[in-house]
Amino acid sequence: MIRKRIFSNISWMLLERVFITLIVLASNIYVIRTLGAHQFGELAYFQALLGLLIVAADFGLRRVLLVSFGKLASGKLVSATLLLKTIAAAFLIAICTIAWIQTDDDAFLILLIYCAFAPFEVYAFVMQAELRNDRLAKIRTVLALAGAGTRVWLCMSGLGLVQNLLLTYVLQSVLLFLFTWAWTRFGIQTSWHISYQNFRQVWRISKIVLSKSMYYFFSMLVIQAHYRVDQIMISGMMGSTELGIYSSAYKLVEQLIMIPAIVSAVLLPQMALKRKNRELTLNRLSMIYGVTMLAAIAIAVPVMLMTDPLIQLAYGPEFSAASPVLFYLMLGLPFLFIANMSGLYFSVMGQERQAFIRNVAGLFINIALNLFMIPRYGATGAALTTVVSYFVVAYGAELVFWTRFKEHLHIKYRAISGLLRINFYKDLMHVLLGKQSPQT
Repeated sequence: MIRKRIFSNISWMLLERVFITLIVLASNIYVIRTLGAHQFGELAYFQALLGLLIVAADFGLRRVLLVSFGKLASGKLVSATLLLKTIAAAFLIAICTIAWIQTDDDAFLILLIYCAFAPFEVYAFVMQAELRNDRLAKIRTVLALAGAGTRVWLCMSGLGLVQNLLLTYVLQSVLLFLFTWAWTRFGIQTSWHISYQNFRQVWRISKIVLSKSMYYFFSMLVIQAHYRVDQIMISGMMGSTELGIYSSAYKLVEQLIMIPAIVSAVLLPQMALKRKNRELTLNRLSMIYGVTMLAAIAIAVPVMLMTDPLIQLAYGPEFSAASPVLFYLMLGLPFLFIANMSGLYFSVMGQERQAFIRNVAGLFINIALNLFMIPRYGATGAALTTVVSYFVVAYGAELVFWTRFKEHLHIKYRAISGLLRINFYKDLMHVLLGKQSPQT
Protein backbone atom coordinates (compact mmCIF):
# COMPACT_ATOMS: atom_id res chain seq x y z
CA MET A 1 0.00 0.00 0.00
CA ILE A 2 2.79 2.41 0.96
CA ARG A 3 4.79 1.41 -2.14
CA LYS A 4 1.78 2.22 -4.36
CA ARG A 5 1.22 5.53 -2.51
CA ILE A 6 4.85 6.55 -3.04
CA PHE A 7 4.74 5.54 -6.72
CA SER A 8 1.48 7.48 -7.13
CA ASN A 9 3.01 10.56 -5.50
CA ILE A 10 6.11 10.40 -7.69
CA SER A 11 3.97 9.88 -10.81
CA TRP A 12 1.73 12.82 -10.01
CA MET A 13 4.63 15.13 -9.23
CA LEU A 14 6.52 14.15 -12.37
CA LEU A 15 3.41 14.64 -14.49
CA GLU A 16 2.97 18.00 -12.79
CA ARG A 17 6.56 18.93 -13.59
CA VAL A 18 6.21 17.90 -17.26
CA PHE A 19 2.95 19.82 -17.61
CA ILE A 20 4.30 22.89 -15.79
CA THR A 21 7.51 22.77 -17.83
CA LEU A 22 5.60 22.88 -21.10
CA ILE A 23 3.31 25.68 -19.93
CA VAL A 24 6.04 27.79 -18.35
CA LEU A 25 8.37 27.18 -21.30
CA ALA A 26 5.81 28.53 -23.77
CA SER A 27 5.10 31.49 -21.49
CA ASN A 28 8.80 32.21 -20.94
CA ILE A 29 9.51 32.16 -24.66
CA TYR A 30 6.79 34.72 -25.34
CA VAL A 31 7.84 36.92 -22.40
CA ILE A 32 11.53 36.82 -23.36
CA ARG A 33 10.76 37.64 -27.00
CA THR A 34 8.58 40.56 -25.88
CA LEU A 35 11.00 42.03 -23.33
CA GLY A 36 14.24 41.61 -25.27
CA ALA A 37 17.61 40.78 -23.76
CA HIS A 38 18.06 43.93 -21.65
CA GLN A 39 14.66 44.04 -19.93
CA PHE A 40 14.61 40.29 -19.45
CA GLY A 41 18.01 40.59 -17.79
CA GLU A 42 16.49 43.00 -15.26
CA LEU A 43 13.66 40.55 -14.55
CA ALA A 44 16.15 37.66 -14.22
CA TYR A 45 18.11 39.62 -11.61
CA PHE A 46 15.08 39.98 -9.33
CA GLN A 47 14.10 36.37 -9.94
CA ALA A 48 17.55 35.41 -8.69
CA LEU A 49 16.95 37.45 -5.54
CA LEU A 50 13.53 35.81 -5.13
CA GLY A 51 15.19 32.38 -5.35
CA LEU A 52 17.52 33.31 -2.50
CA LEU A 53 14.59 34.63 -0.45
CA ILE A 54 12.69 31.38 -0.95
CA VAL A 55 15.59 29.40 0.52
CA ALA A 56 16.04 31.85 3.38
CA ALA A 57 12.32 31.63 4.23
CA ASP A 58 12.45 27.82 4.08
CA PHE A 59 15.34 27.93 6.57
CA GLY A 60 15.99 24.21 6.17
CA LEU A 61 12.76 23.45 8.01
CA ARG A 62 11.16 21.44 5.20
CA ARG A 63 13.75 18.67 5.50
CA VAL A 64 13.41 18.48 9.30
CA LEU A 65 9.62 18.24 9.10
CA LEU A 66 9.70 15.59 6.36
CA VAL A 67 12.14 13.43 8.34
CA SER A 68 10.48 13.89 11.76
CA PHE A 69 6.76 14.09 10.94
CA GLY A 70 4.54 11.22 12.08
CA LYS A 71 5.75 10.96 15.64
CA LEU A 72 3.52 11.63 18.64
CA ALA A 73 4.61 15.26 18.84
CA SER A 74 3.61 16.09 15.26
CA GLY A 75 1.26 18.91 16.33
CA LYS A 76 3.95 20.54 18.45
CA LEU A 77 6.47 19.94 15.65
CA VAL A 78 4.30 21.82 13.14
CA SER A 79 3.71 24.60 15.71
CA ALA A 80 7.43 24.92 16.30
CA THR A 81 8.13 24.98 12.55
CA LEU A 82 5.51 27.69 11.99
CA LEU A 83 7.03 29.77 14.80
CA LEU A 84 10.52 29.54 13.31
CA LYS A 85 9.28 30.40 9.82
CA THR A 86 7.49 33.46 11.22
CA ILE A 87 10.68 34.69 12.89
CA ALA A 88 12.66 34.13 9.66
CA ALA A 89 9.97 35.96 7.65
CA ALA A 90 10.10 38.97 9.98
CA PHE A 91 13.87 39.20 9.48
CA LEU A 92 13.52 38.99 5.68
CA ILE A 93 10.77 41.64 5.67
CA ALA A 94 13.18 43.99 7.44
CA ILE A 95 15.88 43.33 4.81
CA CYS A 96 13.47 43.96 1.91
CA THR A 97 12.24 47.17 3.56
CA ILE A 98 15.80 48.48 3.93
CA ALA A 99 16.58 47.58 0.31
CA TRP A 100 13.43 49.39 -0.87
CA ILE A 101 14.30 52.53 1.11
CA GLN A 102 17.85 52.60 -0.24
CA THR A 103 17.02 51.88 -3.91
CA ASP A 104 13.44 53.23 -4.21
CA ASP A 105 12.73 50.21 -6.44
CA ASP A 106 9.19 48.85 -6.02
CA ALA A 107 10.43 45.37 -6.93
CA PHE A 108 11.67 45.02 -3.35
CA LEU A 109 8.15 45.72 -2.08
CA ILE A 110 6.95 42.83 -4.24
CA LEU A 111 9.61 40.58 -2.71
CA LEU A 112 8.40 41.76 0.70
CA ILE A 113 4.93 40.37 -0.10
CA TYR A 114 6.43 36.91 -0.52
CA CYS A 115 8.20 37.17 2.84
CA ALA A 116 4.99 38.23 4.59
CA PHE A 117 3.15 35.06 3.49
CA ALA A 118 6.13 32.67 3.70
CA PRO A 119 5.14 31.21 7.13
CA PHE A 120 2.05 29.63 5.53
CA GLU A 121 4.38 27.40 3.51
CA VAL A 122 4.50 25.10 6.54
CA TYR A 123 1.14 23.67 5.41
CA ALA A 124 2.67 22.66 2.08
CA PHE A 125 5.43 20.93 4.09
CA VAL A 126 2.79 18.98 6.00
CA MET A 127 1.01 17.88 2.81
CA GLN A 128 4.33 16.53 1.53
CA ALA A 129 5.02 14.75 4.83
CA GLU A 130 1.57 13.13 4.71
CA LEU A 131 2.22 11.94 1.12
CA ARG A 132 -0.53 14.17 -0.28
CA ASN A 133 1.68 15.29 -3.17
CA ASP A 134 -1.00 14.33 -5.71
CA ARG A 135 -3.25 17.09 -4.38
CA LEU A 136 -0.31 19.46 -4.04
CA ALA A 137 0.62 18.76 -7.67
CA LYS A 138 -2.90 19.66 -8.84
CA ILE A 139 -2.80 22.98 -6.97
CA ARG A 140 0.64 23.82 -8.37
CA THR A 141 -0.42 22.93 -11.90
CA VAL A 142 -3.49 25.20 -11.79
CA LEU A 143 -1.43 28.06 -10.36
CA ALA A 144 1.35 27.55 -12.92
CA LEU A 145 -1.22 27.68 -15.72
CA ALA A 146 -2.77 30.85 -14.27
CA GLY A 147 0.61 32.50 -13.72
CA ALA A 148 1.88 31.69 -17.21
CA GLY A 149 -1.35 32.92 -18.78
CA THR A 150 -1.25 36.13 -16.77
CA ARG A 151 2.32 36.90 -17.88
CA VAL A 152 1.41 36.39 -21.52
CA TRP A 153 -1.67 38.60 -21.11
CA LEU A 154 0.39 41.36 -19.46
CA CYS A 155 2.87 41.33 -22.35
CA MET A 156 0.10 41.34 -24.97
CA SER A 157 -1.61 44.25 -23.19
CA GLY A 158 1.55 46.35 -23.04
CA LEU A 159 1.72 45.95 -19.25
CA GLY A 160 4.75 43.66 -19.25
CA LEU A 161 6.84 45.77 -16.88
CA VAL A 162 9.49 44.01 -14.80
CA GLN A 163 7.61 44.72 -11.55
CA ASN A 164 4.30 43.39 -12.92
CA LEU A 165 5.88 40.18 -14.16
CA LEU A 166 7.77 39.69 -10.91
CA LEU A 167 4.48 40.09 -9.04
CA THR A 168 2.97 37.13 -10.92
CA TYR A 169 5.75 34.84 -9.66
CA VAL A 170 5.30 36.05 -6.09
CA LEU A 171 1.50 35.70 -6.16
CA GLN A 172 1.86 32.18 -7.55
CA SER A 173 3.76 31.16 -4.40
CA VAL A 174 1.48 33.12 -2.07
CA LEU A 175 -1.67 31.51 -3.47
CA LEU A 176 -0.06 28.06 -3.14
CA PHE A 177 0.60 28.72 0.54
CA LEU A 178 -2.96 29.96 1.12
CA PHE A 179 -4.55 27.04 -0.75
CA THR A 180 -2.54 24.48 1.23
CA TRP A 181 -3.47 26.26 4.46
CA ALA A 182 -7.16 26.20 3.53
CA TRP A 183 -6.98 22.54 2.45
CA THR A 184 -5.23 21.48 5.65
CA ARG A 185 -7.42 23.65 7.86
CA PHE A 186 -10.84 22.92 6.36
CA GLY A 187 -10.57 20.24 3.68
CA ILE A 188 -9.19 17.21 5.55
CA GLN A 189 -9.24 15.72 9.01
CA THR A 190 -5.87 15.82 10.73
CA SER A 191 -4.51 14.03 13.79
CA TRP A 192 -2.60 17.14 14.83
CA HIS A 193 -3.34 20.83 15.41
CA ILE A 194 -1.28 23.96 15.90
CA SER A 195 -1.32 25.29 19.44
CA TYR A 196 0.84 27.59 21.55
CA GLN A 197 -0.94 27.03 24.86
CA ASN A 198 2.12 25.23 26.17
CA PHE A 199 4.52 27.76 24.67
CA ARG A 200 7.52 26.65 26.70
CA GLN A 201 7.34 23.14 25.27
CA VAL A 202 6.85 24.47 21.73
CA TRP A 203 9.83 26.80 22.22
CA ARG A 204 11.94 23.89 23.45
CA ILE A 205 11.01 21.86 20.36
CA SER A 206 11.71 24.94 18.22
CA LYS A 207 15.29 25.04 19.49
CA ILE A 208 15.74 21.36 18.69
CA VAL A 209 14.27 21.84 15.20
CA LEU A 210 16.46 24.91 14.66
CA SER A 211 19.60 23.01 15.60
CA LYS A 212 18.72 20.29 13.07
CA SER A 213 17.71 22.72 10.35
CA MET A 214 20.85 24.86 10.39
CA TYR A 215 22.95 22.54 8.24
CA TYR A 216 20.03 22.05 5.86
CA PHE A 217 19.56 25.82 5.68
CA PHE A 218 23.17 26.74 5.03
CA SER A 219 23.52 23.87 2.58
CA MET A 220 20.35 24.94 0.71
CA LEU A 221 21.48 28.57 0.78
CA VAL A 222 24.83 27.58 -0.70
CA ILE A 223 23.08 25.47 -3.37
CA GLN A 224 20.70 28.30 -4.30
CA ALA A 225 23.58 30.77 -4.32
CA HIS A 226 25.35 28.29 -6.60
CA TYR A 227 22.37 28.45 -8.99
CA ARG A 228 22.03 32.23 -8.82
CA VAL A 229 25.49 33.70 -8.20
CA ASP A 230 26.48 33.61 -11.88
CA GLN A 231 23.38 35.62 -12.79
CA ILE A 232 24.10 38.19 -10.08
CA MET A 233 27.78 38.38 -11.10
CA ILE A 234 26.94 38.72 -14.82
CA SER A 235 24.55 41.58 -13.97
CA GLY A 236 27.24 43.36 -11.96
CA MET A 237 30.13 42.75 -14.37
CA MET A 238 28.54 42.73 -17.84
CA GLY A 239 25.12 44.38 -17.47
CA SER A 240 21.49 43.37 -18.02
CA THR A 241 21.81 42.52 -21.72
CA GLU A 242 24.45 39.84 -21.17
CA LEU A 243 22.43 38.55 -18.20
CA GLY A 244 19.40 38.34 -20.50
CA ILE A 245 21.39 36.14 -22.92
CA TYR A 246 22.51 33.81 -20.13
CA SER A 247 19.11 33.67 -18.43
CA SER A 248 17.26 32.93 -21.66
CA ALA A 249 19.25 29.69 -21.97
CA TYR A 250 18.96 29.02 -18.25
CA LYS A 251 15.17 29.30 -18.47
CA LEU A 252 15.11 26.30 -20.81
CA VAL A 253 16.70 24.08 -18.16
CA GLU A 254 15.40 25.72 -14.97
CA GLN A 255 12.32 23.52 -14.66
CA LEU A 256 14.45 20.38 -15.13
CA ILE A 257 16.52 21.32 -12.08
CA MET A 258 13.49 20.76 -9.85
CA ILE A 259 12.92 17.13 -10.89
CA PRO A 260 15.52 15.52 -8.55
CA ALA A 261 14.44 17.77 -5.66
CA ILE A 262 10.77 16.82 -6.15
CA VAL A 263 11.45 13.06 -6.31
CA SER A 264 13.79 13.35 -3.31
CA ALA A 265 11.11 15.14 -1.27
CA VAL A 266 8.60 12.34 -2.02
CA LEU A 267 11.04 9.54 -1.18
CA LEU A 268 12.54 11.12 1.95
CA PRO A 269 9.81 10.32 4.52
CA GLN A 270 9.69 6.60 3.63
CA MET A 271 13.48 6.32 3.27
CA ALA A 272 13.89 7.90 6.69
CA LEU A 273 11.59 5.29 8.24
CA LYS A 274 13.63 2.43 6.72
CA ARG A 275 17.10 3.86 7.42
CA LYS A 276 17.86 1.34 10.19
CA ASN A 277 18.07 -1.32 7.48
CA ARG A 278 21.28 0.15 6.09
CA GLU A 279 21.90 -2.43 3.38
CA LEU A 280 18.40 -2.01 1.97
CA THR A 281 18.76 1.78 2.07
CA LEU A 282 22.10 1.71 0.23
CA ASN A 283 20.69 -0.64 -2.43
CA ARG A 284 17.72 1.67 -2.98
CA LEU A 285 19.96 4.73 -3.19
CA SER A 286 22.14 2.98 -5.77
CA MET A 287 19.12 2.30 -7.98
CA ILE A 288 17.76 5.83 -7.49
CA TYR A 289 21.13 7.31 -8.52
CA GLY A 290 21.29 5.03 -11.55
CA VAL A 291 17.84 6.08 -12.75
CA THR A 292 18.74 9.73 -12.11
CA MET A 293 21.88 9.49 -14.27
CA LEU A 294 19.99 7.66 -17.01
CA ALA A 295 17.26 10.31 -17.09
CA ALA A 296 19.75 13.20 -17.12
CA ILE A 297 21.72 11.75 -20.04
CA ALA A 298 18.53 10.99 -21.99
CA ILE A 299 17.47 14.64 -21.63
CA ALA A 300 20.85 16.33 -22.09
CA VAL A 301 22.21 14.61 -25.22
CA PRO A 302 19.32 15.41 -27.63
CA VAL A 303 19.18 19.04 -26.48
CA MET A 304 22.97 19.45 -26.87
CA LEU A 305 22.68 18.24 -30.47
CA MET A 306 19.99 20.83 -31.26
CA THR A 307 20.99 23.97 -29.33
CA ASP A 308 21.28 26.26 -32.38
CA PRO A 309 17.87 25.51 -33.93
CA LEU A 310 16.22 25.46 -30.49
CA ILE A 311 17.46 28.95 -29.60
CA GLN A 312 16.60 30.34 -33.03
CA LEU A 313 13.13 28.82 -32.94
CA ALA A 314 12.41 29.90 -29.37
CA TYR A 315 13.88 33.40 -29.17
CA GLY A 316 14.99 34.54 -32.61
CA PRO A 317 18.30 35.99 -33.88
CA GLU A 318 18.66 38.49 -30.99
CA PHE A 319 19.46 35.60 -28.64
CA SER A 320 21.76 33.57 -30.93
CA ALA A 321 24.60 34.04 -28.41
CA ALA A 322 22.59 31.89 -25.98
CA SER A 323 23.23 28.74 -28.04
CA PRO A 324 26.66 27.86 -26.57
CA VAL A 325 25.34 28.78 -23.13
CA LEU A 326 22.53 26.22 -23.46
CA PHE A 327 25.01 23.60 -24.75
CA TYR A 328 27.25 23.88 -21.70
CA LEU A 329 24.36 24.06 -19.23
CA MET A 330 23.00 20.80 -20.64
CA LEU A 331 26.50 19.27 -20.49
CA GLY A 332 26.41 19.87 -16.74
CA LEU A 333 22.88 18.47 -16.30
CA PRO A 334 23.95 14.91 -15.31
CA PHE A 335 26.25 16.33 -12.62
CA LEU A 336 23.49 18.64 -11.41
CA PHE A 337 20.90 15.86 -11.26
CA ILE A 338 23.11 13.54 -9.21
CA ALA A 339 24.24 16.40 -6.94
CA ASN A 340 20.60 17.27 -6.16
CA MET A 341 19.42 13.70 -5.73
CA SER A 342 22.34 12.78 -3.48
CA GLY A 343 20.95 15.17 -0.88
CA LEU A 344 18.64 12.25 -0.11
CA TYR A 345 21.59 10.22 1.20
CA PHE A 346 22.86 12.98 3.50
CA SER A 347 19.36 13.64 4.90
CA VAL A 348 18.57 9.97 5.55
CA MET A 349 21.99 9.20 7.04
CA GLY A 350 22.14 12.39 9.10
CA GLN A 351 25.37 13.57 7.44
CA GLU A 352 24.47 17.19 6.78
CA ARG A 353 28.00 18.42 7.56
CA GLN A 354 29.45 16.39 4.71
CA ALA A 355 26.83 17.79 2.33
CA PHE A 356 27.74 21.29 3.45
CA ILE A 357 31.45 20.70 2.76
CA ARG A 358 30.91 19.67 -0.85
CA ASN A 359 28.35 22.41 -1.53
CA VAL A 360 30.67 25.11 -0.19
CA ALA A 361 33.49 23.72 -2.33
CA GLY A 362 31.30 23.95 -5.43
CA LEU A 363 30.21 27.53 -4.65
CA PHE A 364 33.80 28.62 -3.99
CA ILE A 365 34.95 27.18 -7.33
CA ASN A 366 31.98 28.80 -9.09
CA ILE A 367 32.72 32.30 -7.73
CA ALA A 368 36.49 32.02 -8.28
CA LEU A 369 36.17 30.85 -11.89
CA ASN A 370 33.42 33.38 -12.66
CA LEU A 371 35.70 36.22 -11.60
CA PHE A 372 38.08 35.08 -14.34
CA MET A 373 35.68 33.75 -16.99
CA ILE A 374 32.83 36.30 -17.07
CA PRO A 375 34.94 39.41 -17.94
CA ARG A 376 36.63 37.44 -20.76
CA TYR A 377 33.89 35.22 -22.16
CA GLY A 378 30.65 36.68 -20.80
CA ALA A 379 27.62 34.39 -20.55
CA THR A 380 29.42 31.48 -22.22
CA GLY A 381 32.21 31.69 -19.64
CA ALA A 382 29.65 31.57 -16.84
CA ALA A 383 28.08 28.45 -18.38
CA LEU A 384 31.48 26.71 -18.59
CA THR A 385 32.12 27.61 -14.97
CA THR A 386 28.76 26.12 -14.05
CA VAL A 387 29.70 22.75 -15.56
CA VAL A 388 32.95 22.63 -13.56
CA SER A 389 31.27 23.65 -10.31
CA TYR A 390 28.47 21.08 -10.75
CA PHE A 391 31.11 18.38 -11.24
CA VAL A 392 32.85 19.51 -8.05
CA VAL A 393 29.62 19.19 -6.05
CA ALA A 394 28.62 15.85 -7.59
CA TYR A 395 32.02 14.12 -7.53
CA GLY A 396 35.09 16.35 -7.21
CA ALA A 397 34.79 17.41 -3.57
CA GLU A 398 33.95 13.87 -2.49
CA LEU A 399 37.03 12.52 -4.32
CA VAL A 400 39.28 15.11 -2.64
CA PHE A 401 37.86 14.34 0.82
CA TRP A 402 37.38 10.67 -0.01
CA THR A 403 37.83 9.45 3.59
CA ARG A 404 34.67 11.37 4.60
CA PHE A 405 32.65 10.26 1.57
CA LYS A 406 33.84 6.68 1.12
CA GLU A 407 30.41 5.08 1.48
CA HIS A 408 28.68 7.64 -0.74
CA LEU A 409 31.32 7.30 -3.46
CA HIS A 410 30.77 3.54 -3.38
CA ILE A 411 27.02 4.04 -3.92
CA LYS A 412 27.74 6.25 -6.95
CA TYR A 413 30.23 3.74 -8.32
CA ARG A 414 27.61 0.98 -8.00
CA ALA A 415 25.07 3.22 -9.74
CA ILE A 416 27.39 3.99 -12.67
CA SER A 417 28.56 0.40 -13.09
CA GLY A 418 24.98 -0.80 -12.76
CA LEU A 419 23.99 1.11 -15.89
CA LEU A 420 26.24 -1.27 -17.84
CA ARG A 421 24.57 -4.39 -16.44
CA ILE A 422 21.34 -6.02 -17.56
CA ASN A 423 20.35 -6.83 -13.96
CA PHE A 424 19.91 -3.12 -13.23
CA TYR A 425 17.21 -2.83 -15.88
CA LYS A 426 15.54 -6.04 -14.70
CA ASP A 427 15.38 -4.70 -11.14
CA LEU A 428 14.06 -1.39 -12.47
CA MET A 429 11.25 -3.18 -14.31
CA HIS A 430 10.38 -5.07 -11.09
CA VAL A 431 10.00 -1.75 -9.27
CA LEU A 432 7.96 -0.11 -12.06
CA LEU A 433 5.64 -3.13 -12.17
CA GLY A 434 5.15 -2.95 -8.40
CA LYS A 435 7.01 -6.18 -7.65
CA GLN A 436 9.55 -6.67 -4.88
CA SER A 437 13.03 -6.52 -6.37
CA PRO A 438 15.65 -8.74 -4.75
CA GLN A 439 18.00 -5.77 -4.37
CA THR A 440 15.66 -2.88 -3.73
